[in-house]
Amino acid sequence: MDSTTDATPDLSDHDLVLNFESVGDNCELGLVQRLAGAEPLGLLRFAGAPLRSFLRALSNRFDGIADPASIRIHEENGEYMVKLNRYDFYYHAHIKTSETTPEALHAQQSRTVGFLAQKLISDLESPSKILVFRQNEPLLAADLMDLRIALDRCGPSTLLWVQAACPGHPPGTVAVADGRLMIGYVNRLAPREDVPNLHLPSWLSVLRKAHAIWRLPEPERVAAGRRMADAMRRHQLTFGTDGNAGPHLGFGWSGPEAGYQWSVGERSLLTLPNPGPASEYWLEMDVIPYIHPPLLPRQRLDVSVNGGFVHSFDPLPRAMVCCSIPGELAVGDAPLQIRLDHPFAASPVLVAGGGDDRRLAISFSRLALTAVP
Repeated sequence: MDSTTDATPDLSDHDLVLNFESVGDNCELGLVQRLAGAEPLGLLRFAGAPLRSFLRALSNRFDGIADPASIRIHEENGEYMVKLNRYDFYYHAHIKTSETTPEALHAQQSRTVGFLAQKLISDLESPSKILVFRQNEPLLAADLMDLRIALDRCGPSTLLWVQAACPGHPPGTVAVADGRLMIGYVNRLAPREDVPNLHLPSWLSVLRKAHAIWRLPEPERVAAGRRMADAMRRHQLTFGTDGNAGPHLGFGWSGPEAGYQWSVGERSLLTLPNPGPASEYWLEMDVIPYIHPPLLPRQRLDVSVNGGFVHSFDPLPRAMVCCSIPGELAVGDAPLQIRLDHPFAASPVLVAGGGDDRRLAISFSRLALTAVP
């Protein structure tokens, strides 16, 4: 990897996370910062801030957000929650009900909220941090465009949009859309009902790589993103009569067919060359489970690597499915033994009729393993 994008290895996690500020839509980044030992001030750091509400607040420059009449204090599970009614923001006060009164907290919040709103405006007008946005639900292209336009009206900010890893984008990686927009991929986004259940290692990896790109002059950022992508090592298998998977297959496979190959019986094995040291590997599989309701409503697929259990897909969808493999499961230069358990394999003769007596489980058309630097 080019030294200009060496992901700032000497920067501590504490110092790293201070370079980022949340612009929605919940407190996941704020908790990442806390886990890294940092407690920066930020209006939206611990707030539930829906995108459209944030855009409305931004267009009004947060006018009236600190009006005492629009600040509400609620008790929930022994702690105080704060609701900023003017713009529909909601956040934990991180103060237990036994520690103060609602009236005292209301007075404190009436002072603090106005200060934090002005601080955010100042940070947007003179950017010194990377802005971070995440949202569990799919983000409409129009919403992303509205967010970028609103931020650009304030100043030349750089936005990091954090998503869950998906095919082609392993956890811990960063894609550069243009000089002012990066897309970071974490292992998973924390569920709304349990935000502390976040994946810290992939968050820190994304923040570190995004920070390294951000430090470069804007015209060089896209090229730096490409260099990072090129640094990933990838093995790809295609199945079927014209594919390259044959030499890698062990037990539990039927013969190749046009564009795919069936795993059969209760388990199957494939072997891949060792992709070299990595903190994590990303496995993608393009699959179609053999099902025939009501007798065979689903298939399950359990993945193990070199004897270590990795992930269970239950039920296995007809889709491209992905999972992370811990880097420590790759030992030295030894090949990776990937065992696929599929206990619901069944013969079409028994569940659907006809003449096919193979115990079919899952049809594979493509598999890829990526080493994430």
